[in-house]
Amino acid sequence: MNKLLFIVSTPPYGGKRGAALLDAAMVAAAFDAKVSLMFRGDGVWSLLPDQSAAVIGQRSFSKMSNALADYEIDHLYVCLDSLLSRGVKHQDLVNVQGLNLTEQQQLIADQDAVIGAAP
Repeated sequence: MNKLLFIVSTPPYGGKRGAALLDAAMVAAAFDAKVSLMFRGDGVWSLLPDQSAAVIGQRSFSKMSNALADYEIDHLYVCLDSLLSRGVKHQDLVNVQGLNLTEQQQLIADQDAVIGAAP
């Protein structure tokens, strides 16, 4: 079983990259890959609850995130420095493990492949 890490580093509604990464993660999980997701940079905005994307005609990241458990994607991580620099509190996020830089480097090193590392 391949271990894949998908890194979301772009804002949730600034384009289609973040949604495409979530879709790809779910497809990989459906084919028995062990999938983890890490959110850093502006990607941390994707983790905020109660998003309403219908107003701008896009799919809601919070609704897509709810579907991750159906694909057995249980390992969600967030960059603690990215949260701090954006004023987002880790305790406001659900089921997401915060990682410092050293922990992120170790997570990346433990993967068979990393997808979406650069915006």
